[in-house]
Amino acid sequence: MSRLFMAALLLVIALTSLASAQVVAQRIRVADTIISQQIVTKVAPVYPPLARQARIQGQVVLKVQISKSGDVENLQLVSGHPILAPAAIEAVKQWKYKPFLLNGEPIGVETSVTVNFTLSDKPAAESNGTAGEIPGGIPGDHASGVVGVVSSTPGPNGATRVRVSSSVSQGLLLTKVQPQYPQDAKDQHIQGVVVLKVIVDKEGNVSNIQLISGHPQLAPAALEAVKQWKYRPYLLNGNPVEVDTQVQVNFTLMP
Repeated sequence: MSRLFMAALLLVIALTSLASAQVVAQRIRVADTIISQQIVTKVAPVYPPLARQARIQGQVVLKVQISKSGDVENLQLVSGHPILAPAAIEAVKQWKYKPFLLNGEPIGVETSVTVNFTLSDKPAAESNGTAGEIPGGIPGDHASGVVGVVSSTPGPNGATRVRVSSSVSQGLLLTKVQPQYPQDAKDQHIQGVVVLKVIVDKEGNVSNIQLISGHPQLAPAALEAVKQWKYRPYLLNGNPVEVDTQVQVNFTLMP
């Protein structure tokens, strides 16, 4: 009886070990620099007014779990100021990623996201705070005044239009749709930067785009993505105005 019991026990252990070896991991750990390239939609964090008034700056680090379909399904605060953390969490939980593939199959991902909150050196009344992800973040605080204005001209409808630097317009981004890398360009290992002239209306919608430079196989994807971007209205003396700026879209293939 004892030998029979031992044989049965060994059989159970062997079958359990075999089953464990065949189990495919349900979630893998991926570096933030890699997963950031999978972002499809990125919602910018809003700089908390209390943090701006108190001149609070810093980084919020989050542990993020992403589902097979690319949705953020769980967030945990790793570090960060308690006044800044809720804004970072509220924004990142709305982000959307491309499904991460392992051996051609989508799989859940665990990664980290760092959100940077930075205020300019100007006085609080003129502050141009930004919040965004590292690397390549999208600033999220409200830009005001005439900081970064290159020139001011009447628009075609008589409304005021200001030309601002790309860094300032980036600070107004609310929603950024990532371009789809054209498969033909991938196959031919085509990389590069597409530069666009963009007009943003008073409501923060992209009303006009013109191609300045970029590879013809990359440009259509950049145009299609940027026309879906959404900005905060740019305020000039407290009133929303149209904005003329430039946008650069980078297409880079991984080694």
